[in-house]
Amino acid sequence: MKQTLITLCLIYCSLTYAQKVEFLEKNDTIQKPKYQEFVYISDKTDSSKSIYVAKIKAVGSLKNIASLYLVIKGQAQNIGANSFKIESFKKLDSENGELILSVFYNDDDFFVINFQHLPKNKIYILGSENLLENNTQSYKVQGEKFEIGNGKYKEFEIKIGQQIKINKGGFSGMTLWITGKEERFNTFINFSGIGISGVGYNPNVRGVGINFNTGTINKIETNLALALLKIYSEQQ
Repeated sequence: MKQTLITLCLIYCSLTYAQKVEFLEKNDTIQKPKYQEFVYISDKTDSSKSIYVAKIKAVGSLKNIASLYLVIKGQAQNIGANSFKIESFKKLDSENGELILSVFYNDDDFFVINFQHLPKNKIYILGSENLLENNTQSYKVQGEKFEIGNGKYKEFEIKIGQQIKINKGGFSGMTLWITGKEERFNTFINFSGIGISGVGYNPNVRGVGINFNTGTINKIETNLALALLKIYSEQQ
């Protein structure tokens, strides 16, 4: 039931904010992925043997740029794609943006290689995806106060065996502990519920649970987060 509700929210979000989707190029493919994946392809990964499926453009409001990615993801999966590269993102005017992805089909062996090219043991704090406003949110890492602006990201490296404490909202807010482990993939979080993923950290068990609370610490789906890092700029 929860998964159905999450899916409906994603569809509503895409319809609300992505006014136009267009196939710039499209190849016929008979590939049918085993799983509903949409994996970010690292720039370091050799994709010369990837099966090219299409190039897709989405245009929509800068208020919710994750919806541009989500609506392309839906179209790409419908035609057999399970991975993607970002071609470009740009602001068309003061209200709207344009995102273009090239989408591919790849097998499991490719994804194993691709994973090795992605950075490990990093924590990324991402600001709000609303590029129509210029707001900041405050948080603490290891007791030190930081701020993150809309459309910005902040990177923290975590050493093997080190425990990082992240707090949002002070004593009455939420605290998250992350421990560095060998080959641990990155952690992507924000404080405003990017992508309506429905996935948030449960502070009571220091784990991950399903909820719609966007006022505390939320986990961002990995491939969406990697896409946003290409669109966002680093917080100085």
